[in-house]
Amino acid sequence: MAAPGKKFSWKRLISNAIPNFANDSKHDLNLTPLQASNLLSHQLAQPLPYYLSPLAFQITNLVTASQSNKIHTNLVKHKILLPIPSSPSPSEKIAVNTNAITKDFANQHATISIHVQRQVVSLLFFWEEECVRWRLLDQEEEAILKAMEEEEGMSGGARMDLGIALRAVRMKRCLPPGERGEGTANVTAGRGSELPGYEGVPS
Repeated sequence: MAAPGKKFSWKRLISNAIPNFANDSKHDLNLTPLQASNLLSHQLAQPLPYYLSPLAFQITNLVTASQSNKIHTNLVKHKILLPIPSSPSPSEKIAVNTNAITKDFANQHATISIHVQRQVVSLLFFWEEECVRWRLLDQEEEAILKAMEEEEGMSGGARMDLGIALRAVRMKRCLPPGERGEGTANVTAGRGSELPGYEGVPS
């Protein structure tokens, strides 16, 4: 994510990280809604959904399972991804660090094509934003559960409202990007999503 006080420039990053990257169509920089949906479903089935699975790049049809594992290992090695922890309740929930993507990214992943490198970067930015979204939903869920525990003297209607709010929060977590009311960064425009406006990239 962008450093404090400095506006994030997707075009500047990709120009530095991957040669010729910035010359591609902006639509090529994004996952399709189907890819994003498949990744979301895959991650929700993992014991620790915040942490990208080694098969994340295969489940989105970017590479083979073997290549996906290698990409994941490289990303962990270069501290772009946090390794999947053994603890069932890790404290860190933002498991992607896009600040660690540097001009050396292309060399770090020289075994895959520039096209795939481009899509990997897009996936990483998408998942970082998804982790932030999930963290906010977790906080909202915790607040609702706390209110439900303090239900002494609460009316039946109030309890029902809290139950509805809890179900809504949990549904939001599983909602595919293409079905959300808000736009989703790094996912191609579709129903319920739109392209983000990055500095230096005309809309």
